[in-house]
Amino acid sequence: MAQHHEALNPIHPSVLSSLDPTFVKFYNEHVANIPNKPIDINLLRSKYSVLYSYGTAPAPEAAKIWDTRILGYQGAEISVQMHEPASPGPWPVHVDFHCGGWGLGDLNTESHICKHIVSLANVAVIDVAYRLVPENPFPTGILDSFAALQYITSPYGVEQFNINPTKILVVVGTPTVDDLSKYENAQGSPYKSMQEMEFAPTLNWASLSKDPEERNKQTEDVKWFADLMIAHSFKNLGKTVIYTAGCDPLRDEGEAYGRRLVEAGNEVTMKRFEGVPHHFMHMDAALPQGRKYIEMLSEEIRNSLVVEV
Repeated sequence: MAQHHEALNPIHPSVLSSLDPTFVKFYNEHVANIPNKPIDINLLRSKYSVLYSYGTAPAPEAAKIWDTRILGYQGAEISVQMHEPASPGPWPVHVDFHCGGWGLGDLNTESHICKHIVSLANVAVIDVAYRLVPENPFPTGILDSFAALQYITSPYGVEQFNINPTKILVVVGTPTVDDLSKYENAQGSPYKSMQEMEFAPTLNWASLSKDPEERNKQTEDVKWFADLMIAHSFKNLGKTVIYTAGCDPLRDEGEAYGRRLVEAGNEVTMKRFEGVPHHFMHMDAALPQGRKYIEMLSEEIRNSLVVEV
C-alpha cells in the first residue's frame, strides 16, 4: 500500500462549495491545525478506528458483546465480534464488514454503528475482521468475507451464534465498485464524481489510487473482484441497499452498480446523502446526515429481517 494518505487540511477549494457548511465548520474546528504529511500504514492503522471519534455519538450498549474466531478463506482463522440484542434468540442477523479499503480497520472501526443497529433494529450483528493487505494479497479480504458468510450460515455457525439462517442481511455503504488501478489519474475515470471530488476531504484520489507495483499484482482470474461492473452475472441477488455520499469520489460508481442490479431484475434501495464526504456516518454526533444514515440503515435491516410481511 502506498505510503500516503488524504490531505487533511485545508479543505480543497474545488470541493468547498459542494460540502454542507455544518461539515465544513466541524471539520475546520477539529482538523484545520493538523499539518499535511505522509502517514505510514502502521501508524494510520493504529489511529484509524478513532480517526473521526471527535464526531461520533455515544451508542447504547448491546445486551452482550463477545469475540471469537471463525474459519476464513482456505481455513485461516479470522476474528469476529458478536453483538447480541436483549430479546431471546435465535436472532435475525446483520453481517458487517468494516470500512478501510481492505488495508485498514478492525473490530473497533464500526462498533458504534453495530451497537446502534442492535438497538434500533433489534437484531444481532456480527462484525467480521477480514485479513488486510499488503500482508495478505488481494483478494484475500474479499474471500475471507465470503468464507465468513458461509461459516455463519452453516449449521455450526447457526448454533454457535444462535441466529436464524433464513434472515441474514449485508448492506453496501459508500462502496468501492470500480477497479481504480485501470486509471493513471482521477480524470481518467469515467465517473464524474471521481473527477469532481478528486480532492474531497476524508477520502480522495491520493488515498484511493494504487502504485504501479501494487497494480501489477492483480491477476486476471480475480479481476471482477476489483471491478464489480464486470461480474459474470447480476441476477438473483435479492434486495440490495446502497448508500452513497454526495462529496465522495466513489459516489457515482456505487450508484451505477445499483442501476445495474435494477436492470438485472433485483430490488434495490438507493439513497445519496448530500453535502458530506465518504466517512460521514462516523460523525453522527455533528452531522444530521450521519444520524439519518444510521437510522435509515437500521430501519432497512429491521424491515427486512424482523417485520413479518
